[in-house]
Amino acid sequence: MKIEELISAKGDNEQIAVEGISIPVRAMQNLMKEGYVHCRPEPQNKTVTLWGKTCCACLTEGQLHEGG
Repeated sequence: MKIEELISAKGDNEQIAVEGISIPVRAMQNLMKEGYVHCRPEPQNKTVTLWGKTCCACLTEGQLHEGG
């Protein structure tokens, strides 16, 4: 799924829930600035895999909250 579509029409201080994983909108905005475009939730591990043209990462729900 595209990060931009997930956070469109959401406020900076809001949270989105993707397959049981709570993610701050601000964290996703920051990740987009770093070049990430897509994300795939991994609910069994409470992680989110993110990737863009030149970057990739797998972050936990806690790490996403720290970045928000």
